[in-house]
Amino acid sequence: MGWLLPLLFMSAPAFADVSRCYSIKDRDQRYYCLATARGDKSRCYAIKNRDQKNLCLAQVGSQKNRCYSIKDRDQKALCLSRF
Repeated sequence: MGWLLPLLFMSAPAFADVSRCYSIKDRDQRYYCLATARGDKSRCYAIKNRDQKNLCLAQVGSQKNRCYSIKDRDQKALCLSRF
C-alpha cells in the first residue's frame, strides 16, 4: 500500500495538465491521474486495484459511499475525511 500513499495526496484540480499523466508508467496510477485531472470517473473503472478504484470513484464522482468499500483502514479514513 505504500505506493498508493503518494496518489492520495495528489488531488489534482479538474482539468489540470493531463499530459503529465501519460508519463506515469504504473497503469493504475496513470488512470487515477487521468480521472482526477479530467474529472472523468469512467477512467476510474480501468483501475485494477480495488481500493484505489473506490478512492477514485469517491473523489471524482463525489460518491462518499465508495469510501466504505475501501478495505485499508487508513485509506478509508482519508477518503471519508474529504467529505
